[in-house]
Amino acid sequence: MTVSGKGARLCLLAIAVVLAAGILVAAVPDTPVKITQPGNAEVTTAPAIRISLADSPAPAENANPEPAPEPEQAPKPEKEQPPEPEPEPEPEPEPEPEPEPEPEPEPEPETRSQPEEPTATPEVQTQDSTAETDANEQPEPANENADAGAQSSVPLQKAGNPSAVDDYLARLSRHLSRFYEYPRRARRLRQEGTPVITFEFRRDGSLVGHSLREESGHTLLDKAALAMLKQATPLPPVPDDMAGRTFSYALPVRFNLR
Repeated sequence: MTVSGKGARLCLLAIAVVLAAGILVAAVPDTPVKITQPGNAEVTTAPAIRISLADSPAPAENANPEPAPEPEQAPKPEKEQPPEPEPEPEPEPEPEPEPEPEPEPEPEPETRSQPEEPTATPEVQTQDSTAETDANEQPEPANENADAGAQSSVPLQKAGNPSAVDDYLARLSRHLSRFYEYPRRARRLRQEGTPVITFEFRRDGSLVGHSLREESGHTLLDKAALAMLKQATPLPPVPDDMAGRTFSYALPVRFNLR
């Protein structure tokens, strides 16, 4: 065994002795122990002497004390921000008044599709209320019919020169066609016909009288022909190269859907 090994063992032994002595000293009471023997007076023993062979190790309190915890800093109070202004409530829009429902139009009794409005015009024919004239017959001169025209109405076809009469008839036809109207109800009912109306008028175009000479077979068409003549008055004035004070004329009015 080496010297260093022996030294170590001695050191350990010394430490063990010191610890054992310390334990014994701690176990001895400080007050004397009274031993009572029968027949003898009380014997007071002196307190034991503490023998300290080595300094007791310093208490653990002498160790480096732990640093005291730093006091927590109180958080700085945050600056109070002014509250945001509440938005003003928008005014509710006033409800618009509900429009009153319009009354529904009454349905027409018939729902047939309406055909295209006819473009026919009053048919101008050489008919008069007194007598039919021959196509080859030449009208009498205006000066010879002046006296007869002063007494009674002159058939329009015999009122003067044929060219002048034709020109006036064309003007009369265009004038009447502006007031021609096919009755809507008659179109729905598919009614057709050609009523003939006779009328007498003065040189200035004012109407003297009128009547229905031939019926069409449909009351709607007959009334439409008479209404057209009333709306068309006054008629175009008669030119100076046609003789007569009043004139008579028979006018067929054709109502045809084709």
